[in-house]
Amino acid sequence: MSAVDIDTAEVVAEILKRLGVKRDNYTDPRFYPPSSDPIEDQAAYFVSMVAVDHRTSLWEPFEGVVMGEFFHGADALYRLGRLAYDEGFFKADRLADLTPGEAQRLFTLGGKRVWDFDVRVLLLRDVGKKAKINGGFKALISADSVKQLRSKLSNIRAYEDPVGKKALLLAKFLEGRRLADFKDSADADVPVDNHLSRVAYRLGIVEINYDFLESGVEVTREEDIRLRELVKISWRIVAKFADLHPFALDDYLWNFGRKICKREAPQCTVCPFKEVCKAHKLGRYPPEHLHLLTWYY
Repeated sequence: MSAVDIDTAEVVAEILKRLGVKRDNYTDPRFYPPSSDPIEDQAAYFVSMVAVDHRTSLWEPFEGVVMGEFFHGADALYRLGRLAYDEGFFKADRLADLTPGEAQRLFTLGGKRVWDFDVRVLLLRDVGKKAKINGGFKALISADSVKQLRSKLSNIRAYEDPVGKKALLLAKFLEGRRLADFKDSADADVPVDNHLSRVAYRLGIVEINYDFLESGVEVTREEDIRLRELVKISWRIVAKFADLHPFALDDYLWNFGRKICKREAPQCTVCPFKEVCKAHKLGRYPPEHLHLLTWYY
C-alpha cells in the first residue's frame, strides 16, 4: 500500500523555501536552439525532442564525447539533437519519412545506439505525420492552457501517457522559452520520471514498501500509472506548501535526482534534506519502482 505523507511534504516544502529555487530559461546553446529562431523551428525541435526524451540507458549507459565534451543520458540526447537541428533535421516532412539511417545522428553516440533505437525512430515518424496533418508544429502547440495542450497532443503516440510526463515537460519548455503562455500553468504538475519518483520514495513524501522497491520486481503498466500519479500528487502538494511553480520545482528535482540523490551512491553529505530524509534515517536507499519497457518516461 502506498500513500502521500502530508506532514513530510510540508517539512520538505519548508526546506525548499530556504533554497531559493528558480526556474531555468532553457537557453543553453549546447542543448537548445536560439530563441530568435522562427517559432515553427523552435516548436519542431521541442515537440520532437521531448517525444523521444525517455530512459536513455538500460543495458549500458548512453554517453560519450561530443565536440570535446562528455555528455550522459538526456544531456547527450539533447546535445545530439541540437547539432541535428542545425542541419535541418526537425522538419515535419523529413520526420514523417525518417529512416533508421538518417536517425543514426540523433540516437548513436560512441558507436552505440540508444537501447530502443527503432522505437524512437517510429515515434519521430509519427510526430512528423501528425505535425503535417495539423498544419505544422506551431499550430500543434497553439493552446491557451496546459490542459488544452495535453488534449491536442494526446493522439501522438509519444504523448499518449495518461500521467502526461512528456506533455508536461513540453509545456515547461514552451512556457520557459516564451513560446506559450498557459493560463493554468501555476496549477500544472511536475512531469514525473524516474528521478522524481525515487526522490519522493526516499524522502518519504510517498509512503511505499522499501522491500518491494529493493526486490527488483517489475510492476504492471497499471501499477506504474498508479504510482506515478501518486508521486505527481505528492509533488503538487509540496509545490503548494512551498509556494513554488511546479515547473520550477521540476527543474530543481530533476537536477537533484541526477547529481545528488542518484540511483547508485547518493551524495547524502551535500543533501539539504538529509536530516528529514526517511532513506537516510534508515540507511536504505531504494531505487524508483521498476517499469522498463515504456516510452512514457
